[in-house]
Amino acid sequence: MPRGRLGFSMIEILVALVFVSFSFLPIYNLFRFGHRGAVSNEKEIEATNYASDLINFMRDRKASELDTLFKSVKDPPEMKNDDEIADMIRRLNLAPLPKVGEGYVRSMKIKRFEGKNNKGPAGIVGWLSDFINRRRAVNNYLVRVRVAYPLVGAGKSSNQEDDVVLYTIVMD
Repeated sequence: MPRGRLGFSMIEILVALVFVSFSFLPIYNLFRFGHRGAVSNEKEIEATNYASDLINFMRDRKASELDTLFKSVKDPPEMKNDDEIADMIRRLNLAPLPKVGEGYVRSMKIKRFEGKNNKGPAGIVGWLSDFINRRRAVNNYLVRVRVAYPLVGAGKSSNQEDDVVLYTIVMD
């Protein structure tokens, strides 16, 4: 029996290990970025739920309720956190909403729109048309709710954030 090579040299083993490690690197990155994406989706869904809570709460209101707070104000100020939103809800004599989780910041902006009044000579035709069709001007409010949360993977000291913004209209 001729005596040949019985095994692999150390250099051959090292070269094989380098090729194997390079083949596992994309698989590792796939898992890492997949996990980051799952965590990002979880945070976005949670932020959407916080915004949706407030949007649904505001949908149950009537414009006349908001008129008691904002009729005399031309442009209502933006409520920049849950405490300011809770203060507005308290002034409506309603039960407060649950607070958002740590790291989330909920804000709300309300814009008032007045119904169009038909005035002047052309207004008579518009008024007559509205009277015949039984239409009337309706005041309403556009409500924007924004929930901001820290960007996934940005680090605790980073100021990078992502957000969810939802809108609704409040009218009588």
